[in-house]
Order: sequence, then C-alpha cells, then structure tokens
Amino acid sequence: MLIKENLQIAIDQIRIGKLRSFLTALGISIGIATVIFIVSILEGYNQSIQKELNVLGANTFQIQREEVFTGVQVGMRKKKPRKRLDKSLAKAIRENCDLVQFVGAEIWEHSVNVKYKDKATNPTISVAGVEPEFFPNNGYFVDQGRSITQDDVRFHRKVAVLGMDVVEELFPFEDPLGKEIKLFGKRFRVIGILEKMGSSTFGESRDDRVIIPITTFEDIKGKKRSCNITVMVRPGVDMQATMDQVIGVLRKERKIPPGKENDFSIFTNETLIESFNNIASKVRLAGVFLGLISLLVGSIGVMNIMLVTVTERTREIGIRKAVGAKRSVILMQFLSESVVLSSVGGLVGMIGGFLLAAIVGSSLQIPFTVPLWAVVSSLVVTSVVGILAGLYPASRAANMDPINALRYE
Repeated sequence: MLIKENLQIAIDQIRIGKLRSFLTALGISIGIATVIFIVSILEGYNQSIQKELNVLGANTFQIQREEVFTGVQVGMRKKKPRKRLDKSLAKAIRENCDLVQFVGAEIWEHSVNVKYKDKATNPTISVAGVEPEFFPNNGYFVDQGRSITQDDVRFHRKVAVLGMDVVEELFPFEDPLGKEIKLFGKRFRVIGILEKMGSSTFGESRDDRVIIPITTFEDIKGKKRSCNITVMVRPGVDMQATMDQVIGVLRKERKIPPGKENDFSIFTNETLIESFNNIASKVRLAGVFLGLISLLVGSIGVMNIMLVTVTERTREIGIRKAVGAKRSVILMQFLSESVVLSSVGGLVGMIGGFLLAAIVGSSLQIPFTVPLWAVVSSLVVTSVVGILAGLYPASRAANMDPINALRYE
C-alpha cells in the first residue's frame, strides 16, 4: 500500500511541474533514444548484411593487389608498393590448381556514362572488363540474351551485357538486345541483360553495371591497370586448402622469396562481413558512450531538481515526521519520485528511439529490429540512474530534524 501511495505522490508531483519535469528528464530521454536508435539500426543491418555483403558467389574468394582493410583507422593509410595483378595470373591458377572450379580476371572503371542515340545515363555506371567466369564467381545471372564467352574475349569483340538500371534508362520502350550503345567513345552491341539485383544494404545499386570482354577493355583503357581475380572452389573442397594452393602458385609466378610476405591480398564474403562487424562494434560503442554522457547529464539534472523539491517541501517533511512518519518512509517517498521521473524520461527516450530507427530504417530499406536486451537494459539503466540521482536528496529529506523543518519558511 505504501509503495502505491509513493508512486501516486510521485506522479502527482510530475503533473504539477510538467515543464520542469520534462526539462529534467530530457537528458535521460536523449541518452536512451541515442542508444536505442544506434542499436536498432545496427541490428537491422546485421540481419541483411549476410545477404547483401555476399558480393561474391558461393565458395568464392577474390585476389586483389591492395591490402584488404577491415577496420577503422584515423589519418592516412600507408600503401605498400605492389606490382599489378595481370590476367595471365588467372591462366596460371587455372592450369596449376586442381582444387579450383572457375578462375576469372576482371577490371573495373567507375563513374562512366553510357549513350544510346540521343539518350545518355548519368556518369554513375560501373563498367567491368571480364572473362566468362566473372558471372558465376560474382553471382550475376543473365536474364535475357547471353553472357560474355571465351570467343568474345579471344577476338576482342565489342559486345556488352547491361544491368537493369542501364536498360531502364536507355531502353524504356524497346528491346535492347542487338542494339548498339556508345561506351568509352566506342560502339558496343548489346548481347545480354542481367537479372535485377536491387540495392545493397548501403543504398548502392547493383544494377548500374555494363559488362564487356576484358581484352576489349584493355584495348580501350590500356593494359597498365591491375586486375582482380575471382576463384570458385570445387564442390566439396575445403576453401582454405584451395586458398593455400592458389597462394603457392601466385608466389611462384610473382617470384616472391621464401619468408617474404605476399604482395597481394585475398578476401572472401566473410572478410567483408568481418569488416562490417568491426566497424559496427566501434559505432555501437561510440553510441553507447554518447548515450552514457547524456545519461550522466540527465542524472545530474534529476539530482538537482530533487534537491530543489526537498527544499520546497521542507515543511511538509516536518509535518510528516511530527505525526510519526519514519525515516525510511520519507526516504522511499523521495526515492520513488526520482525513479519515476527517470523512468518516464527513459520511456520517452525509448519511444523516440523506436520512431527514429523506424523512419531511418525505412528510408535505408533495412529491417526495423529492436533487440530485447536493449529494451530491458534501458529500463534497468533508467531505474538505476533514478536511484543513484535520488539517493542523496532522499537521504537529506529523511535526516531532517522535524522541529527545524517545521520552522522553515
């Protein structure tokens, strides 16, 4: 019964001073909202990241010249000088590694515009010069027409496979197959259309692609660029064993002495997921840190307002103690008010965090997910903040001398 009365008194006090209570709880609300928002967004990303970061096909890894970066670093990154990767390395792997199923080289050029008659795309298209293995290795499938063949590569043909973004922009009312587009100032015949891939987790379209033979790409853009080489492992073969075999061939072809580190890097889908998780953990930690700072400010505000409340109600405290109220009763009354005030702030913060996460998640097209642990933790934290912030003011009220309290004006 006493707990119910204390809660009722606490609610009545919040109603009496609505504006003061709102401003007091604002810091706590912001802190909880920050934590809920960041945790919810990252959880939504985690749900879709497995699918969206599978940029390579199943059981596939990629070899790159530059080091694969999987973390957050402040300042400039130092790049080690490395020789470029040539498409001949893909041939060496194909001929000397019996654990691989498909091996293909690819070269990319970004921010390109594509033209058809009087139409032109924005300069946002990515063009890939590829070998035929590009399609299964990277999880791309041709919906209409055909893909790049070995003959296209051998004879340096000017043929192209288009992503759906390019098709929708240049050919809204006609079939693109057999038509000629202009790319890098050269005419290419459209031989295929890729299946629609949609947007990645980070909002980047995966349909703004044009795929051409790698030899044709080199004829136009030169042969000095480094290739990426994708390798698909044979079914039932251990990926790490295949990687080791490929590394051995690459070290031999690139004449790397024993004991010297590789001058190339290997990444898999798991590498990208690890990179995301690495960054996400730091963002989550930063969000929690900001939330704790806000909660600290909010708890100081709660303590301050409770001290003011104790001072304003000094005569009330004196009267209650004069008629027999025990010290513990007075302590629990003011402690209850502090906890209720903090909890209301936390509840408002959770609702605000939910709404913000839902709006941002919808705009980024990621699932809206709030982990149960985040909700429970928020409720526990706000209660603890209320107890700690209200402990000193409540003790001060409980220890008042009733005679001096009654004389207070």
